[in-house]
Amino acid sequence: MSETLESSNPLSIDSLSRRLFLIGAGTALVWVASGRALSLAATPSTAPAADPAFLRLSQVLTGKTDLEPLMAARMAEAFKTADPSTYAHVAELSQLATHVTEPSALVEAAGPAKAAALAIIAAWYTGTVGKGSQAVTVAYRDALMQRPVADALSPPTYALGGPAWWVAPTPELDSPRI
Repeated sequence: MSETLESSNPLSIDSLSRRLFLIGAGTALVWVASGRALSLAATPSTAPAADPAFLRLSQVLTGKTDLEPLMAARMAEAFKTADPSTYAHVAELSQLATHVTEPSALVEAAGPAKAAALAIIAAWYTGTVGKGSQAVTVAYRDALMQRPVADALSPPTYALGGPAWWVAPTPELDSPRI
């Protein structure tokens, strides 16, 4: 009888500890959520700034005018960190690309920067900057090597619908009407 009275009393030890637990958990949740929101607001954007010179050089080297500026910015950042010797030739190649606008002619005219020009072309086609364990993957689905077969094949992946299949619009149902 006394236990029943204690458990129904809102000020009992059982009720008080449950209440304290709920208040503490709620306070902790609000504190964590506000801290997360503040840290997200203070975090600078992770997207690198566009590099128009690198994009223009890439367009001339690949012969493709529809290259993504964001991918060019990421690729330039990857070259800066993973392959700085190649990135050191970007200014020289960009200057040369203002006069030579044919891809193969630019590669031949590059002289000592020819390896850098070929590395930039390889990066656009493979989506990877550098080689071996230091390589940085910048793109997969949008790598230029995927374009020739993009109308019929999706890049190999473990996802049955291809990489990033969830961003595509839902296909129309073409099941027969009953």
